[in-house]
Amino acid sequence: MSFPQVTLSAQEFPASILSMLQIEAPDRLAPPSKELVNRFNPRAIVMIVIDNFGLFEAVVYKPEFIIKKLELLAILETPDPYAVPFIRSLLRGPAFHLVDYVSQYGKFVRVICRDDDMETFGFDPGYTIPTRDDMTSYIEATRYIFKSELMFVHFLDFESLYAQYGHHTPPEKLLSKIVKRADNWIKVLYRQSRNGTLFVVLGNHGRHPMPLNYEGKLAEWRKANSPIAIMFQKREDSSE
Repeated sequence: MSFPQVTLSAQEFPASILSMLQIEAPDRLAPPSKELVNRFNPRAIVMIVIDNFGLFEAVVYKPEFIIKKLELLAILETPDPYAVPFIRSLLRGPAFHLVDYVSQYGKFVRVICRDDDMETFGFDPGYTIPTRDDMTSYIEATRYIFKSELMFVHFLDFESLYAQYGHHTPPEKLLSKIVKRADNWIKVLYRQSRNGTLFVVLGNHGRHPMPLNYEGKLAEWRKANSPIAIMFQKREDSSE
């Protein structure tokens, strides 16, 4: 895999999203990433979080559509790469909540997530669509993708499915299916989105450490896995 790559801190992320949406960021936030702001000029942004997905999984499981569309890979530096602290670091700052801020600015915002996420991340019920599983999240996302100016979707089925089926299915095979399923869903969402929509596919280490059965170099690479943001924008001349 060969593609443009940048490294940025999670603290740069909120101001970067605001700048790309042509919204002035408050001074209390860390400055935006120049690489992101200079590369993309979106009319809408879709943030899709996939738990237990990182650079390692992108290389090993090769989600076809995401890799095909990838324009920029951002390695996200954060002191805690697990899902809850990582997502909080992307959304929150001193007296600041990214989604609330964009909504209060007058943009059409939708968050699609589980009930637990609403409380954990402080999402307002006025713009949040609660769901019971990833399939429901995907279906709801297809309903709102075309008119949303900022959409946040969280796919997190892997750990619950592992708890249910892990004794029958090797976890690495289950994770492979989850990654490829999300890849197919993102392909559909891309097709249904407006031209100018920027997709930001975010990966983290999941909510808890998982005992995946990797050995040797694969185990070392997985242990060193970093949270990522895979970014691509739907263009006027898109072939999809």
